[in-house]
Amino acid sequence: MKRFIERFGHRPIDSIRAVKVQQYKRSRLLDDKAAKETAGKKIRRLKAAFNRGVEWKELDVNPLASVKAPRGVRSVAVKFYDPAAMRRLYRANPTQAPLWLFMAHTGLRRGEVIGLEKSSVVAGRLLVESDPDETGAGRTKSGKWREVPLNRYAKWALRHLPDPIVSVHKDTVSDWFKKDSERAAVGGHLHLLRHTFCAHMVMGGASRFAVCSF
Repeated sequence: MKRFIERFGHRPIDSIRAVKVQQYKRSRLLDDKAAKETAGKKIRRLKAAFNRGVEWKELDVNPLASVKAPRGVRSVAVKFYDPAAMRRLYRANPTQAPLWLFMAHTGLRRGEVIGLEKSSVVAGRLLVESDPDETGAGRTKSGKWREVPLNRYAKWALRHLPDPIVSVHKDTVSDWFKKDSERAAVGGHLHLLRHTFCAHMVMGGASRFAVCSF
């Protein structure tokens, strides 16, 4: 709700008109270039939260009651790499293989590995911080701390990575991956390593809701 609060947090709820919320939705889609799926999910969650407040008689009105959430349509399923594709990727560039292995088995985003130090591993778990860096932005997308359990593959990769793990710009890491994925003939972009992590968690029996909140 961070963006919504930034826009409307200074106003009483019953003074927030639906037209203003429509303008907020439009701004998210056009100015912030948010995907329809992202904006729609936020609107639906806000509506549900305000509805609950009205049901509990903590609120007199839901300012989003008449606001429709935009719905995006995915024409294809989310892509991820199978084990064979990952093996080809590792063989394509053995020097970078520990980094791709680490990201595929922790689900970290590229911004989360930049400057990440091995001291962040405590009792076998990786602590991904969210404190703002020198640019004013936190490392995690959600703005929350996250604990990532490390399996044996992630631990092996960590032993073969420098400290800090990555010390270049995140776009450079994406360029590295693009070259390796093309060399391995698997295609795709760096974020597919996170998709791979999440997909294999679900196939291993993890709850989809737990994975989506990761």
